[in-house]
Amino acid sequence: MVATGTVASIAGCSSSCPDSGAPDPSHTVEPRTANSGFETVPDSSWPSPRFDAANTGYAPVKMATTTPSVQWQTDISTTSASNDTGGASAVVVADETVVSTMSTGVVALSLRDGTEQWRREFTSATVPSTVDIGDNPAPPVMANGRVYLATADSVVALAVDDGTVVWRNTDVAGTGVPVVTDAALFVPTTDGVARFDTTDGHRQWTVPADGTRLAVADGTVVINGEQVVAVDADTSEVRWRRSDRPTGYPVVVDRTVYVSGSYGELIGRSLTDGTEQWRIDRGRSFEVPVVTPESVYAIERPGEASSATFAFDRVDDGPPEPRWCSEINLGGAVTAAADDGVFTFQRDDGLTAFTTRFGEAVWQYPAEYQAVSLAVLDGGIVSVSPDGTVVALGGE
Repeated sequence: MVATGTVASIAGCSSSCPDSGAPDPSHTVEPRTANSGFETVPDSSWPSPRFDAANTGYAPVKMATTTPSVQWQTDISTTSASNDTGGASAVVVADETVVSTMSTGVVALSLRDGTEQWRREFTSATVPSTVDIGDNPAPPVMANGRVYLATADSVVALAVDDGTVVWRNTDVAGTGVPVVTDAALFVPTTDGVARFDTTDGHRQWTVPADGTRLAVADGTVVINGEQVVAVDADTSEVRWRRSDRPTGYPVVVDRTVYVSGSYGELIGRSLTDGTEQWRIDRGRSFEVPVVTPESVYAIERPGEASSATFAFDRVDDGPPEPRWCSEINLGGAVTAAADDGVFTFQRDDGLTAFTTRFGEAVWQYPAEYQAVSLAVLDGGIVSVSPDGTVVALGGE
């Protein structure tokens, strides 16, 4: 069941979400053993783990179906000498190619049918999971026909079409998730957060700030580590610091930095000077949000009780206001949003798609499939599980 309409009166309830019971989707996606592939390859991209350099998690596209099916499925995992695959990173998609990293390297698949295009061996940098399942390989980013990686001993650029090494900077080791813009590549490293020339890998500057996840927007690099730190993207000058002890990715939209604090509060800070603009603190933990032009979506975790998916309306001069919520079982995260859908990972119920405006559960991919991340495309979704199972959904 899904609660619809305004939920502004819920703050005094024992549970923030007045709804109870797991969502009841209209359609259940059935597993498929044979790969048919997309008849029409989705004509869009998801080039970063959270879609863009600002980590919004939102793509301005439509799924275009309320009854998707499995278009293809493949396993990218490999077994190392220690018999440990080490998990899979978030997927990124561009140039009709799906790319993910494993502990032992990086693999590229055809977006059309999931066939492996190439694989290269690297020891990937690792980052804490955003859904509490241990550490994962740092995901890649893609831009201008290249794949950029943070590895345990370097920063690397590969050609998307065949995986050849374009350049490799071995001066530093990667320690987090890269971010690429039109101007440069930004990577957490053992020396601090560094800026690299995307053409040849030359390191342009390094700022001594810890943190495994970054956002870049409006000429500013926001670093989530022991503190939230904002630096000038051109000069590396530190603009401000705040002691929020954030978790997960920073998100920047319309010069507001969305921070999930160490005590579970959701905080909006000015990108200009770091001043607090608003705070949502219900005594429960909010996961890193997905932010669209009109809405904020996040999972609320009230300790040992059931979690809930929340949709908030963005407000110009105050904190986001609750619009709908849906109770879920323990654990989960809002992973992505499109114009016509919000997609959540739930440990017991799998991948669930909700309508954006009223929170109706439209379809669900079953519990045995646990997604690390989603790439939402125009007419399709590609997702990956912790064990390296990559699945593409779409069609009618």
